[in-house]
Amino acid sequence: MLEMRASGRDKVEDYAEKFGVPFFKGQRPWNTKVDIVMPCATQNEVGIEDAKNIVANGVKYYVEVANMPTTAEAMAYIKENGLVIAPSKAVNAGGVAVSGLEMSQNSMRYSWTAEEVDEKLKHIMKNIFEASAAAAKKYGMEGDLVAGANIAGFEKVAEAMLAQGVC
Repeated sequence: MLEMRASGRDKVEDYAEKFGVPFFKGQRPWNTKVDIVMPCATQNEVGIEDAKNIVANGVKYYVEVANMPTTAEAMAYIKENGLVIAPSKAVNAGGVAVSGLEMSQNSMRYSWTAEEVDEKLKHIMKNIFEASAAAAKKYGMEGDLVAGANIAGFEKVAEAMLAQGVC
């Protein structure tokens, strides 16, 4: 839950103001003309009507910054209309990577600078993108990062299981 400030504003509202972007408290941000939509909604909260509004408002990039906020029907509609999609599986991997980097620092008693952590995270996210793009292309779905992230994630888990002799 966001910490409410004495003024009744939350921290996100302050950040939006700092960076000169609209803050949509209590309303759907995709009902406004923007280039990028980054829903931090609960699972399956973004439905087909939302997807239609997103497309109708000329959004170019749809970045799922939550755990699978988009219904399958809405995701299909967004894909069909040519938006570039950064899927939750790949985006959430960034958060997991940050946790992994933090655990690595703690266990090795290292103290990396913000720049070092940022560089490591950029490398990890670049690898995730490249693996997602390559998997999509390999299976005849070039450009479909949602399918690519799912396939690449599955392959990584399957390879780890095989290496451990699980199957």
